[in-house]
Formats: sequence, structure tokens, C-alpha cells
Amino acid sequence: MAVAALQKNRPVDGFNDKEKAKRIIKWIRRTDSRVRRKLGFLKYQNEIGFGITIGSAFGMILLGGLYIAGLIPFWACIVGNGILASFLHEMEHDLIHSLYFKENPKMQNFLFWVVWLFRANTVNPWFRKEIHLLHHKLSGNREDIEERFISNGMPFGWRRFLVMVDPIMAVVLQGPRIRKDAIHYLKKIKASPIKGPFRSIFLLLWYSFLIWGFFSGVNWLLGNPVKESGWAQSLHSFLNTAAVVYLIPCWLRQTSIQIVSSNMHYYGDVKGLYQQTQVLDSWWVFPLHLFCFNFGATHGIHHFVVSQPFYLRQMVAPYLKPVLKRYGIRFNDFESMLHGNRYEKDPVGFLEPA
Repeated sequence: MAVAALQKNRPVDGFNDKEKAKRIIKWIRRTDSRVRRKLGFLKYQNEIGFGITIGSAFGMILLGGLYIAGLIPFWACIVGNGILASFLHEMEHDLIHSLYFKENPKMQNFLFWVVWLFRANTVNPWFRKEIHLLHHKLSGNREDIEERFISNGMPFGWRRFLVMVDPIMAVVLQGPRIRKDAIHYLKKIKASPIKGPFRSIFLLLWYSFLIWGFFSGVNWLLGNPVKESGWAQSLHSFLNTAAVVYLIPCWLRQTSIQIVSSNMHYYGDVKGLYQQTQVLDSWWVFPLHLFCFNFGATHGIHHFVVSQPFYLRQMVAPYLKPVLKRYGIRFNDFESMLHGNRYEKDPVGFLEPA
């Protein structure tokens, strides 16, 4: 019905970008209200958010326990925990926008701790809250700390690939440039990017697993497999188990969303809200979307209206995609990935230095 009514509206060719954005926002809010009226349980937003958070955390513990007990294969644990971790990421994002327990800071902080400790390869949510709200104000600009740290705007190539898949490379390759471009905003951030040893412990375990695995693999290929015993065997067994139940799922989730998010946001020549994002819903993005909750296909809606919980945004997305198309929001603009996520097809004058 919404799509049929939309087709009867007058042509949008004469609208400028601001007018198109206003009409998209109206359609999102109208659809949102209709779904909320139809599904009365959505009014229990705090309870739903709490249930998703605790349920996802316990789900990760359960799958890890089933794997350790030998009741499920390693791949089932990795895939399942990667998906559950993506729910927790969406919950963190909603909490950043105060969509749950707005009048209860203690409960918000408790949920922040849960969603972070089950994805400890990320910066803590208190720091991320500040850079994410800044992202909404300055999306597509040099000062957009959050997106630039995951490679948005970088030229296509191996440096960008390393930034998308490795947190240390992100700091090494992007950190100095971002500090130079966004020093004014970085000075205003109150939360520390380091809160406790949790991320450091994750990275220590992760790189130990990678290095040890690489060393063992090379020796095996050379016909001289490493013979482990005693504490070395026990430590290697622990690393392998930790990798299956926690390290690899968290890395899969983080890498998937960084690839999708950094490429669905435009950069460098963005002139307003209307040009900030595209929609990525091509079939070949599905493996990434599996571990980032269909992010590329729906996150553009969030940029227009930030007050929707992530599960409601998924519900309304099928009704809103025709609206986005009609008002000219780009779909699957993969060409932009080849020229630093520029909105204009001719990127001359906007490219970041390699």
C-alpha cells in the first residue's frame, strides 16, 4: 500500500537534496509509526533491548560450552557466536543513541559493559559514543574519526585492506593523519579510548594465535611439523579453543562491518545528509551481512532517523527501499569504492594521499 501510494505522488525531479531528505524522513517516521501501532509489544523497548543483550551474551557462552564439550563442530560455534556478537554490536549502537533506559544511566552502563566484554576487540563504548555522535554531525568529512579509522576515504589498495582487517594497522596507517585532521575534536573527547586491560588481552591472545598458527603451518608445509608437549601443548590448545569460541567470531564480526560500513558511507565531497550513505543490498554482500546484521542494506535509514532500534529498522526496511530509490538514494554503488568513496563520479581534487 505504501509503495502504491508513493507512485501517485508528484515527480521528485524538481526537489533539491534537502527537500528529498525531508520527505525521506517523513516516510520513515510514518512507516515506523504504522509498524509500532500494529505490533503493540514494541512499546516494551527497554525490556526488548535488555533481553537481546543478555540473551546474546548467554548464547555465546552456551555455544562455546557446547563446542568445548564436543557437541558441535568448530564452524558452528564460530558462525553462531559471530552472529550473536553482531546483535551485541547493534545493541551498543542503540545504547549510544540512548534508545534504552534513557533515564537509568546505571543500567545503560551495565549493558555497555556486557556488549563490550563480549566483543573486546573494539574500543570501549564510552569512547565510541563520543566519536559516533561526532560521526553523525560530520559524516563524510575529514573530522569523521570513527569512519576514517576503519578506512573510509582511503584509496583502494593494500593499505586500505590492512586497515579494514587489522586494528593495529588501522592505528599505524590512519592514526597520524586523523590526529592531524581532527585534533580540535579529539581534544574535546572526555572518555579514554583505553579502559582496563580487556582489549589488550584480546589482542595479545589474537596475535599469539595467529603467529603460533602461522609458524606451525609453515613447518608442517616444509615437512617438519612442530612437536609440542607439556606447557607448550596446553597453551596452544587453549589458544585454539579461545580462537573458536571468541577470537575468530569477534574478528569476523568486526571485519565484516568495517568493510561494509567504510564503503557504504561517502567521503570527501559530501554536501549534506542526503549524500552521506548508499544502500548495499547486493547478493554478494550477504556473507558480510551475516556477521553485521544486514548493516549495509539498512544503515542509511538510520542516518535519516536515529530513533529506531535496530530490529525495527530491519522490519521497516522492505517498505522503505522503494522510497529511497524513488528519491534517488544510490544502491550498490560499487564504483565509489574504487575512488575513495567519493560521491561524485569524477573524484579529481578529493582523493586522500596514498
